Amino acid sequence: MAEVEEKESSTTTAAINKKLYVGSLPYSWTVEQLEALFTPFGRVSSTAIVSDQVTRKSKGFGFVEMDTEESAKKAMEALNGKEIEGRPLSVREAKPNMDKRGGGGRDGGGNSGGGGGWQPRGHRAEYNDPNGTDTSGRSYGNRNGWW
Repeated sequence: MAEVEEKESSTTTAAINKKLYVGSLPYSWTVEQLEALFTPFGRVSSTAIVSDQVTRKSKGFGFVEMDTEESAKKAMEALNGKEIEGRPLSVREAKPNMDKRGGGGRDGGGNSGGGGGWQPRGHRAEYNDPNGTDTSGRSYGNRNGWW
């Protein structure tokens, strides 16, 4: 899991805010520096830099929330590709947070069968399921509980 260092401005408005993703940030940057970079384009509602939960070091990307869509577009046009400390910034509209637990499975529904082969949609093998197909002990969910 990642930690997020976040700074919100003291005044919030009822206006619709536009959230931007900012990639290729210098690892030494703070939320204050990120806010200062975006302030010339409009009012910044909040800034966040994502950091590793264990080491607490920046992962090199963050998010900026602008008060208006117009100011967000101006910032994207001006800052996308701009070189900061030898790194070209990537600035684009942030996508909604996706739930990473679903999808990606063999049957399209997130159910891969636990490494023992394809299982019908909705099937969920339990640890001591006699019909479980994985008896190799190579997966986290060893079907027969042989630890």
